[in-house]
Amino acid sequence: MVDTILILGNGFDIAMGRKTKYTDFIEFEKYLYSNPDKELQEFLKFKGIDIDKYRDNLYLKFINENRDILGKNWLNLEIMISNLADAIMYFKENSDLLYVAYYDEYNQKYRSIEKVIERLQINNNYGAKLFILKSFLKLRDKMGWRHIEREYALEQFNNVFIEQLDLLIELLELYLSYIDYLDFEVRNIGISSTALDVISDLSNSSVLNFNYTNTTGHLFDTSEERTHFIHGRIDLDRTISRINTMVFGIEDKENNVNSDLIPYQKYYQRVLKETGNQYEDFFKRQINFENDNYMTPYSVSKNIVIFGHSVDPLDKEIFQKCFELGNSKVDLFLPITMSLLNVLSSKI
Repeated sequence: MVDTILILGNGFDIAMGRKTKYTDFIEFEKYLYSNPDKELQEFLKFKGIDIDKYRDNLYLKFINENRDILGKNWLNLEIMISNLADAIMYFKENSDLLYVAYYDEYNQKYRSIEKVIERLQINNNYGAKLFILKSFLKLRDKMGWRHIEREYALEQFNNVFIEQLDLLIELLELYLSYIDYLDFEVRNIGISSTALDVISDLSNSSVLNFNYTNTTGHLFDTSEERTHFIHGRIDLDRTISRINTMVFGIEDKENNVNSDLIPYQKYYQRVLKETGNQYEDFFKRQINFENDNYMTPYSVSKNIVIFGHSVDPLDKEIFQKCFELGNSKVDLFLPITMSLLNVLSSKI
């Protein structure tokens, strides 16, 4: 007997024909404020959602303004968050650069900014640093930071980006909830053929889900009790948790931990939002007994199947734990066996 542990990334949802790419989300944000159709308007009204607070999100504004500079990297929002967080830390260490230039609100022009730009151009992460510089100059006068201590002003500025990250996560939850509504209540999508077809009795698998959606539950009837949403899940009506549990951030820094970066990091968010470590139970020893005269005990082996996840360093802490658990001998009878059926490294 073999138990299956499914480790799923966004490539799985995409393989099922779902519009869950970051590019889909970014296009939705534009559509939301330009010309939403009647179906979307009715969905927002039914859910009682005011979309004004999500307008002009700084992270999405950065992407939309800097696609040419960013190249293909803009496809991954988590990389963008990391770039912007690093840029904020750069100016915390080089705060003089923020006070050389200023923003002329009357003429809507940046003044004395050329020398700062020249210095930024010789460093890496130029696009993010330039965006942070311009954002700070605009907010400094608007928020009344001109005459307060620089350290405090930068702390407030960092808080603005943390708040904007929370709003970005809320907007992503709204989008994915709308996609759930369309896919499972309006279109009633079916199962698409994939390499997972070779797995028998997929519905009885344990699922370590890196997605915020419960696509396996809808399509394969996998068990809620045996599904761990390691990065939280969409729950627009707050029927499962009183808070948004979605984890969306940057790679955890192993060395030189900066306290200002902690709110951006996935590990911190998982602790704060209590997404837990339920998945570790999937690897625990399971003893069955042969139906013979001696009731011979045997250990159930585990097939670990990774599908649709690029095994990116952003999630390396979880994968390290999985393979640590998977490689350990759990009893005297059989070690856990591992089978990597299919690894999809598609860019999501």
